[in-house]
Amino acid sequence: MSVVDSQQGAIKAFFVDDVVVDPGDLSLRKGATTLRLEPKVMAVLVALSERPGATWTREELIERVWTHGHAGDESLTRSIYRVRKALSELGLERALTTVSRVGYRLNANTRFVNAASQLSLEEQDQPPQPFSLAVLPFAQAADEENQWLARGLVSDLSALLARIPRFTVAPVSSIIHLSDKRLSLPELADELHVRFVVDGSLARQDDTLRVRMSVLEAQSGTLLWARRYDTQLNQFYEVQDDAVLSIATAVSTQVRMPNAAVLQRHKRFNASAYERVQEAELLRQNYGRSTASQITRKLEEALDLEPDDAAVAAALAVQLSQNVVSCWADNPGAVRKKADSLIAQALATAPHDPDVLTAAGIVATMFHRPGNAIDYLEHSIYLNPNDPHALAMLGWQRCLRDADPGGITLIETAESRAPHHPRFALWATYRATAHLFMLEYEQGLAAARVAASRTPNYYQPLLHCAWACVGLGDDERAGRYVEEAHKLDAGVMPSYVEEMQNWSANSKHQTANHSVLQKLLHVDPQRSGC
Repeated sequence: MSVVDSQQGAIKAFFVDDVVVDPGDLSLRKGATTLRLEPKVMAVLVALSERPGATWTREELIERVWTHGHAGDESLTRSIYRVRKALSELGLERALTTVSRVGYRLNANTRFVNAASQLSLEEQDQPPQPFSLAVLPFAQAADEENQWLARGLVSDLSALLARIPRFTVAPVSSIIHLSDKRLSLPELADELHVRFVVDGSLARQDDTLRVRMSVLEAQSGTLLWARRYDTQLNQFYEVQDDAVLSIATAVSTQVRMPNAAVLQRHKRFNASAYERVQEAELLRQNYGRSTASQITRKLEEALDLEPDDAAVAAALAVQLSQNVVSCWADNPGAVRKKADSLIAQALATAPHDPDVLTAAGIVATMFHRPGNAIDYLEHSIYLNPNDPHALAMLGWQRCLRDADPGGITLIETAESRAPHHPRFALWATYRATAHLFMLEYEQGLAAARVAASRTPNYYQPLLHCAWACVGLGDDERAGRYVEEAHKLDAGVMPSYVEEMQNWSANSKHQTANHSVLQKLLHVDPQRSGC
């Protein structure tokens, strides 16, 4: 695409997805919102928009935008931050991707505004909005055995549908949160901001399943697709795969979009392993040392039952890496080695599975490899733009490695998008350390206090509060937080400081971070009057 009109030599207005970019008046518009960019910042966006989906190197962008000047990396980094911030404010949080150690890529559709049209820019034929849907809780028998199976089916369908390009899928946690409100279907759809819903029921008799599913247009109640599956329990994944393909076809046809390729799994379903994975996920809602131990045990049992399951291996690797960081591993070196081995196994088995890639990004994060983490997480988000946890992790790592304030926006986006996600409680912890790595102590303290309220059994947010207080010069208050942390996990301070210093070794503010953490190590709760 060329944004220069060959007849007039003028820069034409164009769309980036549903955002109108008008280089002539340095504006970005969506609906009633208009943002202005500086000329060089707009020039960077224009260049990226000429090759959507392709990577521009930093050198190429500097040569293109600062042709007659002597701009350095800082000028480009600042401009990229401004572009990313503007796009994020207009709803395109994931449009601009950093390609580690190379450059940047615009992951969006671009096309020209029809200048001959008499309509306003907002009224012109814009690219179709990504359609949205929610998988509602399935009706099932009251016994516990069917409850976890039905719950897992809803979770899996949501996750698989979310991987399809342009699909927007409501978080299961938000749907469950609204389920007690007795809303009508249109009211529920309005609350979730979705157009379509998937509904169903599940019944089980020994190893025989009967699953009914349907897809409805939420406001009108129009039935788009329905099917009944009578199958054996060990074919549970095959039912899911067929349903995802059918649902994608039904909705894509309705919105006149080509059918998207759907990842299909070719493995037998192991009910016992599946149950343990579901139980492990539920335990995350009350995270602490005890639940971390239970999660580890559940996932180890699942992997024993399904040793070739990439998703289970990846999930266990994540938990083991988190155990190391939280100082809950008796032999950190051995646990670290096992986590790396498991994630390598998962990547070898399923290298294009977004959940496995997210797990690889988390493990790389926990083991202080931010470059690898960002690469894995950006790839994961490209394949599944609906994963808020990957978004939060990516934002955290950008703050750590690049001191990029835009990373905070990504974490906040995850929090606003999925406030009932099992890992929601941890995202404030990520946000707190992100601010602390960037020496923003007031913001770090506020985020850490939120994190402490979300995870009252987890010592780390309290020590993050203490870190922020030392940075603010308030050792007395820091001491009170340290004492509260020791009530949860006595004697953890030296290990915590060592771990945080390992992380901040990758920060642009390494020296300042290490200095404050060293002062934290010597905060004495007894001298604080506690």
